[in-house]
This record gives sequence, C-alpha cells and structure tokens, in this order.
Amino acid sequence: MPLAGNLRQFSLPDVLRAIENGQRTGILVITHDQLQANIYFSSGQWLLAERVGAVQLLAHQLARSGHITPEAFEAAFGIAFDQAGSLSDAQLVRGLVTHRVLSQEQLRSFALQDAITLLAIILTWPEGDFIFEDGVTLPRGRVALPLPVGPLVAQAMQRVRPHESPRETPVLSPEVVLDFAEVDPRSGVAVEVTRDQWRLLTAVDGGTPLWAIAENLQAPESIVLRLAGELLASGIVVIAGRVALATP
Repeated sequence: MPLAGNLRQFSLPDVLRAIENGQRTGILVITHDQLQANIYFSSGQWLLAERVGAVQLLAHQLARSGHITPEAFEAAFGIAFDQAGSLSDAQLVRGLVTHRVLSQEQLRSFALQDAITLLAIILTWPEGDFIFEDGVTLPRGRVALPLPVGPLVAQAMQRVRPHESPRETPVLSPEVVLDFAEVDPRSGVAVEVTRDQWRLLTAVDGGTPLWAIAENLQAPESIVLRLAGELLASGIVVIAGRVALATP
C-alpha cells in the first residue's frame, strides 16, 4: 500500500505508526524546502536516519556528543582523527568496541538521542512532502541499531511540546524491567487499557525484562516496547530496573 503525502494532511507520528504497525521495511524520505531526511526501517523498527546534504562522519558525531575523544580514536586506529572518513561506519564501530573505547550501551544511547533529535526537528516543520519506498535496505557499511518507533515519537514530542504532559516518557530498551505503579484506590480515576496493553500487563512482575516478555508472549519485540511506552506514559507502570540480554 503506497504511503505518501504531505505533513499538512498527515501528521508525522501517524505516518511513523503506519510504518511500525505494518512492520514495513524500506526508506521514508521527508523533504521541506531545501532540507531532506532519509529514515530507514526494518520490519517497522527505526534503523538509521540520514540528513541529506550534511556531511557528518559518525566519528565526529560521537566525539561531538562526548561518547569518544579524538585521542581515544587515534589510539584505537593508529591514524589521525581527521582521517576518520577513511573508515566505514561498520569498521569504526567494530574498532571502537573491540578497543573498549565505546560500549554497546553507549552506542545505543547515541542512536536513541540522534533519532529523537531528528524527529524533534521534523515535528517543527509546518509542512513537508513524504514518501515511503518499500524494500530499500540500509547502504553497505552503515551501522544500525533497531529502535522501537513509539517511544522515539513520545520523547521527541515531549521535547518539542513539553507543556502537553507533565510526565516525561522514558526511552525504552529490551533490558528494561517494569513493575506496577502505586495507585491510590481512593483517587476515583478509572484506569483504561487496550486488549494488547492488558496482555502485556499480565506478564509484568517486577523482575522479567521486556526481551523475555516478548519471547514468552511470542510477540514482536518492537510491539512490546511500544505498548510498554504507552503504559509508562499513562502512569500504570514504572521502570524497576534492567536485566541484560541472555548470552548463549
């Protein structure tokens, strides 16, 4: 089913939800005046975003965000920092992780914040043409960490319009453990959940991480993360901790 139009008629969150719910793989191209963003998806999950026309080496972005230093880069690769462009993103990340300059958790944190920042910018565009091209895969040599769309959108909207909600929606990862929030039974406020949210709630026990819940429910991890984000935003559950992914 074609997915194209203008952000005047279709909101960006609705477009992203359509991609997520349809578990679509491809590229979403959004243009506004001279600006263009290319966002890659796989099975409905956010993979990577490119700011067309902006020359931004991954090494420079990581240094600017404070995740690495030029000195650490040079020690790991034996080349000057200004030669970082000679490495592909995949070579860069593999070398940084191997030399323990960058951890997987730091890389994921960077990817999350980069996605949220771009979404927050696009949400301020008054209009813009968009088209989703199915089947387009990530360019060779690029690095992507699949991210759930729902929590990204919630965080970006909170950054753009913080007055709309007093509660900040945390960015979720599969390692997060949920527990039930304390609710005053005398408050008189009705708690409403969807059928899918209720199914997730039946697996919340304060000790099982979301990746394990997804396996137990035989549900896509991206859907479990989206539902968890919705429940967090509603105040029904809270983050109780994190449990690392199981290793073989």
